[in-house]
Amino acid sequence: MTEPTADAVDIAILGGGAAGALVARHLLARREVRVAVVEPRGVAGLGAAYSTARPEHLLNVNAARMSAFDDRPDDFVDFLAALRGVAPAELTGVFAPRRDYGRYLEDRLAAVAGQAGLDLRATAAVDVQADGPGYSIRLADGRTLAATAVVLALGNLPAALPTPVRGPGPEAAVDAWDYDAVAAIDPAHDVAIVGAGLSMVDTLLTLQANGHRGRIVALSRHGLMPLSHAPGTQPQTGGVEALLPLGVRARMHLLRQWAAEAQAQGGRWQDALERLRPQVQALWQTWPAHEQRRFLRHAVRLWDIHRHRIAPEVGATIAAMQADGRFRLHAGRLEAITSTPDGRLRMDWRPRRGNTDAHAVVDRIVNATGTEKRVDRARGPLLPALLARGLVRPGPHGIGIDSSPAGQVLDADGQPVAGLWTLGALRTGTLWESVAMPELRGQAARLAEAALAGVDASR
Repeated sequence: MTEPTADAVDIAILGGGAAGALVARHLLARREVRVAVVEPRGVAGLGAAYSTARPEHLLNVNAARMSAFDDRPDDFVDFLAALRGVAPAELTGVFAPRRDYGRYLEDRLAAVAGQAGLDLRATAAVDVQADGPGYSIRLADGRTLAATAVVLALGNLPAALPTPVRGPGPEAAVDAWDYDAVAAIDPAHDVAIVGAGLSMVDTLLTLQANGHRGRIVALSRHGLMPLSHAPGTQPQTGGVEALLPLGVRARMHLLRQWAAEAQAQGGRWQDALERLRPQVQALWQTWPAHEQRRFLRHAVRLWDIHRHRIAPEVGATIAAMQADGRFRLHAGRLEAITSTPDGRLRMDWRPRRGNTDAHAVVDRIVNATGTEKRVDRARGPLLPALLARGLVRPGPHGIGIDSSPAGQVLDADGQPVAGLWTLGALRTGTLWESVAMPELRGQAARLAEAALAGVDASR
């Protein structure tokens, strides 16, 4: 990859995680084109998920399902086999470290970027403005980048704590995505984790790997955490047509019935979820808006813990931590985080069931609240600037930004914006299932082709 040398490119990709790296790879592999990737980490392919260097942070899907290319289903397995010096057949069911997947994405991009040249900017975009037939992109380093087309590949947006820390300095709370900060927590300290999703899982694994001795508590509104994959899971036979005309309650009832049937036949409840897996976008989009809202109010957390499962060995580690009392999960609403006279932190919450408030006094707080889906609450300057300019509008239910079926951004009036594209997490409101690799790789390939066609048409 080359150092940035030009201030004008054909296509600028804002965000260099998995989504941005895949779009760049497809663009550069198709033909000679000037591509810039704007990524504060200074490397393309890692992002929040794959920038971890921790060996205990595993993929949530086995290697056989993680190819970055639809037409090369064994590509990641082949890469991993070469990396480990073993036969590919030994790795299909392995849940590999996420750092290895980051290396894979870097490698696949470097294979084409080294030939065509890639303008990689180790900074962030803070504003995008229409400028003639293209766009002017203002960067945090004070420079400006001109592009004919722009791809918003911002990935998952970090969520803030539901209540601010009152009293101590900013070091009192660390973000679960700040892997180095979590790893630096004193093993003797008592720790409270806010949130009980995949970010909490990462935090627990790191604390466990570091020989943590202090007390660990976690708090989430529902007190539910991700369930585990089951070895040998096979998609249940049958389609999902029976689900399509049903509302939230009826779909959940039928899905429970399918899970019970799978278990009665010697299978696992996970088989029923795998039956749905290829059709999640259709299941979301066939609901009218009021049923989507009902799902978001009443069923989304149940869906998340069953759909976004963790590796079996990860589930076993957490279960052992619970069994021996090293970790406890509470259900409730966080009320306040305040400093104590002795320099510790007090976390107060209202239990989900019961009228008596509860609290814990700890040494460190970890923000594991996960992703911020509402774009109007996004931290950082870029999305607020785009909203203010009317170049984007919130997606359905305020989730992500609105887009056409091809991934073209829709403006404040609902009209497609020429040369402005998006994919991945920012399309969640429209597609719901939009961040897993099977969806992401297809979006990236199709978007690259459409963006190139748009650049050609503008010339």
